[in-house]
Amino acid sequence: MRKVEEVVWGSLVADAASMGFHWLYDQDRLKNAAGTRPEFHDPDPSLYELNHQQDSTFVHHNKKAGDITQYAEQLLVMVRALVNNHGEYSQAEFEKEFARFFGPGGPYVGYIDRPTEVVLYNLKKRERDAYADARSFENGLTEEEKGVLEDEVMVKFKFYDDGMTLEENLELLDRWVLIKQDYKRDAEKDKKRIEYCRNMFNVVLSSKQYLCGDVGDDQFPAIVKLPPIVALYHDKENFTEMVDVSTRLTNNNDVAVSYAKVYAAMLAAAIETKNKNAVIEAARESATPEILEMIEAALSMVGKPNREIAHHFGLSCHLPYGLPQNIHLIANCDNYTDAVRMNILAAGDNAGRSIMIGAIYAALYGIGSDNGVPLEWIDRLSRKQEFSELLAKI
Repeated sequence: MRKVEEVVWGSLVADAASMGFHWLYDQDRLKNAAGTRPEFHDPDPSLYELNHQQDSTFVHHNKKAGDITQYAEQLLVMVRALVNNHGEYSQAEFEKEFARFFGPGGPYVGYIDRPTEVVLYNLKKRERDAYADARSFENGLTEEEKGVLEDEVMVKFKFYDDGMTLEENLELLDRWVLIKQDYKRDAEKDKKRIEYCRNMFNVVLSSKQYLCGDVGDDQFPAIVKLPPIVALYHDKENFTEMVDVSTRLTNNNDVAVSYAKVYAAMLAAAIETKNKNAVIEAARESATPEILEMIEAALSMVGKPNREIAHHFGLSCHLPYGLPQNIHLIANCDNYTDAVRMNILAAGDNAGRSIMIGAIYAALYGIGSDNGVPLEWIDRLSRKQEFSELLAKI
């Protein structure tokens, strides 16, 4: 099986396995409800009621065991964007798929986290600001004429083809503008219309280079897109750049990027070496001094239960809380099943942590092996057939 498929399966299965107890912060309550097999439970809202752990939040209404969380849905947005662009990263394709899937009228029904909400807002704002800027262009057209032409430019962007050159796209725009005009041709007015539309097109197109990620968020949505990116680019010269930009698509935050680079280095090491000690060493080598201090602190407590480590560093969604837990977990676990179960029982944002844990262990031990992703766990995914068909297209 190709590496990109392995790591994505590992992430999807770990996320779905965690969904039933996602964001339950009471470790004792979770353990009592889950027993020794905490994977693939139906989410139970009663576990979250009257909980002295105020951070516990129930968000997975109407979901059943085998369904995935919003984290895995964001991972799948990246996978579909890669498929749509023939296996290559494209900011434009990701943003288009993100807005289509999570935005108004899209197929997604479920919890919308902060970065998703901010990205959807910023995508619209970026477009509105660009059109407003382009309207200031003056060449003698009336405001009414500008308004009509703005609509033509918007329509053309729906059919924008990045497989053609800019000039080819502009020539199509020219024809689109002219065909909409009155049969009584006015050569001078036609020239102004084309000039105005070409300027607006270029202004709006130029704006699309700017990232719309949340500048104030250092939480797990930052890294959930990494598994397919790492699998495809880990041995390429632009690997670091791909990790940086794919993180900033949703979390345009320097702290998030610094942690994403550590996670990416860990997964790359798992793919290349299949040695968990190399995974931990990759984390050390790629870490900033502040992150390295936390890694060493987690490793100094390697003999303690992971639940204690999770409580020590923090259970919530922030990357600085999750990474030391995951380092400690990797140091203690030699197979996928135990790693996923240990992560679930640590409580809190176990689903957020699960994406990279699942990917790393799938890269280390594969699919269907004694220590790898259990085939029977893949069979428990509600949308297994959909995922299989999608991954076959990368």
